[in-house]
Amino acid sequence: MDKLQTFMMAVEKTNVFVGRMMAYVSLLCVADISFEVIMRYIFHMPTNWGHELMFTLFAMYYVMVGGTAHFYRAHVRVDILYASRTRRTQAVMDLIMAPFFYLFVLVYIYTSWNFYWSSQMMHAGNTFLGMEIIGENSFTDWAPPLYPVKFLMPFGGVLLLLQGVVWTIRDIHTAVTGREMA
Repeated sequence: MDKLQTFMMAVEKTNVFVGRMMAYVSLLCVADISFEVIMRYIFHMPTNWGHELMFTLFAMYYVMVGGTAHFYRAHVRVDILYASRTRRTQAVMDLIMAPFFYLFVLVYIYTSWNFYWSSQMMHAGNTFLGMEIIGENSFTDWAPPLYPVKFLMPFGGVLLLLQGVVWTIRDIHTAVTGREMA
């Protein structure tokens, strides 16, 4: 039981930590958007890299906070049936819906891994010191590599999956005993 609780605590702390880090990424997004708006509308000198950085940061933010949102149970649910029930009944309802959650997350991880891997293995003609660098780059003048950001898609999916496993364990305990797991 100690190993199970250690696993659950590690998953939850990891998701909370990632969520806190993504809060700082959101501040970077605000700074980048502000810079780009000033450059575009005040100085009439928009930048390719500022616009691309904004998309990259928001993509990273979006795919990484799923586990954190699931930790706080912040995903959308139909509260008409759910909110007025006891915690034990809510746990049973969550367990009934769990297969749909796992199906979605596993398909997401599988497809996003393929999306990342095709980006990682792309021969885009990039060279460094005369050696070819494999991996997809952006087509702008800045040309940052895209595969590290695309890797965050399946990684964020794994964090969401692990948080789902933790909630399923908690829901089983609540459904069986009628009390929350410590």
